[in-house]
Amino acid sequence: MQGSNTSGPLSRTILFTVLLLSSALLFLSGGPREAEWTGTGSAGTSLSILAPSGVMEESNFTSYFDYNTMTEYLQFLEQTRSDIVKLWSMGKTHEGRDLWCLKLSDNPGLEDDGGVTVEENVLLVGAHHGNEWISYEVPLYVLSFLVNNYGGGGVNGSISTYIVDNREVYFIPMVNPDGVQYSHEVDRNWRKNREPNYLIEFGPGGLLSPDVVPLSYGVDINRNYGWAWHESGGSNVLVTSGSSYRGPPDNVDDDGDAIIPIDVRPGYIPLGPDEGVDEDPWDGIDNDGDGKVDEDPAGGFSSAETIAIRALGDSHHYPVAITYHSYSELVLWPWGNTPEPTRDAEVMEQLGTRMAEMNGYAPMQGYDLYPVTGEFNDWFYSQYGTFGYTFEIGDRHTIPAEEIMTNCRINLDPTLYLCHAAANPYESFIRFDENSTSWEQTRDGIRLKLTYMDHGYPYPINLDRTRVYYCWGEGEWMTAPIVKDDEGGLTAEVLRVSKDSELRFYFKLVDSEGRSVTEPTFAPNQFHILRVDGERVRYLVFGVSTMFVMLFTLGTIWGGFVGGITIALRSKKGGD
Repeated sequence: MQGSNTSGPLSRTILFTVLLLSSALLFLSGGPREAEWTGTGSAGTSLSILAPSGVMEESNFTSYFDYNTMTEYLQFLEQTRSDIVKLWSMGKTHEGRDLWCLKLSDNPGLEDDGGVTVEENVLLVGAHHGNEWISYEVPLYVLSFLVNNYGGGGVNGSISTYIVDNREVYFIPMVNPDGVQYSHEVDRNWRKNREPNYLIEFGPGGLLSPDVVPLSYGVDINRNYGWAWHESGGSNVLVTSGSSYRGPPDNVDDDGDAIIPIDVRPGYIPLGPDEGVDEDPWDGIDNDGDGKVDEDPAGGFSSAETIAIRALGDSHHYPVAITYHSYSELVLWPWGNTPEPTRDAEVMEQLGTRMAEMNGYAPMQGYDLYPVTGEFNDWFYSQYGTFGYTFEIGDRHTIPAEEIMTNCRINLDPTLYLCHAAANPYESFIRFDENSTSWEQTRDGIRLKLTYMDHGYPYPINLDRTRVYYCWGEGEWMTAPIVKDDEGGLTAEVLRVSKDSELRFYFKLVDSEGRSVTEPTFAPNQFHILRVDGERVRYLVFGVSTMFVMLFTLGTIWGGFVGGITIALRSKKGGD
């Protein structure tokens, strides 16, 4: 009993002293300081994809366009959105239909908007083959998405606004309108265009009279481009009725020397009608040794459709392009005529693989599927250096109407990504994920950190030019330098300006060649947001000016603590 009576005053004294000390320290630190940091926005290229909204869209993507309804829709867009849409005909098909091309940009009447900064061109082409209806639905869906979300809010609005303001996107949704319409009205499986094929086309020019009755109808447009047209494999050569017939040979002596060499290479018919005047075909080689390259081709570009596409390629530079086809769920890139890799094989594969990750398709070089000659992407890469890709959509040609939207949506994300990559295809080597961006509270503000996976980016990142861009609330954007930390990440310090505010930020990495990679992808239209709401996370801040007060207070507290112990001990001693 006597022991408990003695410990009671001592325990109460110690507890009182601890509480007093805690209160003093809390008082000196300025009270509890709390912050709740909530990260919003998206890292990488994850999009919040929504169905287009507006006049005609809902019904158009639950049933298929044909040439006539597509024409009405494109003209409707030009009439209602002339601020960002320009529509024109590149020429006429054999049956007199227009080959429509639509340009989407924030000032479509001007090249590069007349500004100093170049706005990279993107080419999106559908329906080389008449029976592949989904191949024109996808570019029309991408077009609708961008038009209807331009200037809007949310992720869709910010991405659409970025692309329209910073790119010039050319849409040719239906490059084979004759074939498409024939497929709608007569033969669902019709693949080629509808031009007639005559026997006269295989003889020396001007020596035979025109045929009265065509041998057959149609040329496979995607076998009628010039590059490697003369090579065997991947197309029908003599069988004009074949579904992949590549068109007639060129029997004109283009360079005027009237030399028709005997071609005894394996796989070719010597002096055959498929070869034409095969002195110097489109293959990048001086075949006849006259110091000129590709000046007397064997064939190719015999159809109005491919002639129009070639004229567009000659007059505009397209860093990237997509040609949509069906089917097989593949992403393909050049070469299609040979297993040899292109000179840009590494970056083309990396970029193609990134897009395949987005739509769930299998990525591969075109030749790995089967050999193709006279193909769109091979021509654009060989002549213009375009990184062209083929999307083989779906698992069959006759995709039912109720699956249109599904196939369009899964191919929207990779298409938008390629539009962005037109400025820097090497960005595909840098991988961000949902954990790439992190932040932590510091005494004066926030420390922002960026981590990423480098899958072989070929140029070093210039840290002197790499920055974090940020603004508080609706204020002006500012920059802060970035340093590499011990863990290999990039960090930047941002000062906090108020207790309740919103921080917006994005990272911009610049390589030694001046190319940039941003995170999030579509910055500055897309950015991260940190919201500071009140003060909840406690931390202590000690300044030099408070040290004397703290020492004085601690001295007082310690004196009281010692005094309390002394009294308690005396009480216990008296009790004994």
